[in-house]
Amino acid sequence: MSMMMLAAMALMAADGEGEPPSGMRIVTPPNLSAPSLTAAPQPIIAPAAAFSMSAAAAIGAQWGVVTSTYRSPAHNARVGGVPNSYHLRNRAIDIARRPGVRHHQIAAAYRAAGYVLIESLDEGDHSHFAFADRAASPARPVAQIVSTGEDAGRWRLVFAPKRD
Repeated sequence: MSMMMLAAMALMAADGEGEPPSGMRIVTPPNLSAPSLTAAPQPIIAPAAAFSMSAAAAIGAQWGVVTSTYRSPAHNARVGGVPNSYHLRNRAIDIARRPGVRHHQIAAAYRAAGYVLIESLDEGDHSHFAFADRAASPARPVAQIVSTGEDAGRWRLVFAPKRD
């Protein structure tokens, strides 16, 4: 299901009505099923409550081999790490990517899981990521896809008002 469809579902659930505004209807792009208006809303992003290197490593292992997380100062010096490396604080990970895996795919997976990336470096033979101490703030739905007529090929975005 697309991010826009999830945003539309969350927006409708957030206003408590479960229906699009009067005179409008949800239009489902081809190859996607229509959302259930009675289903419980699903979170768009579910950030971790606190940083967990083991959870970050589990995500990284889906894309390749995790080659480095925490480093002692002596080990960091031996491998040529910078003196202020996030590896020294157990906030960085190196991943030797599987063939065909691109750096941006791993970065997107971390962001989608709610991690805040301080560093995201494609080092050629591996990817390096450093993580913030905090999780990303949950995404808030900002728009939904609607149609105002019978022509399902014409749709537009309606943006949600800001909430305090």
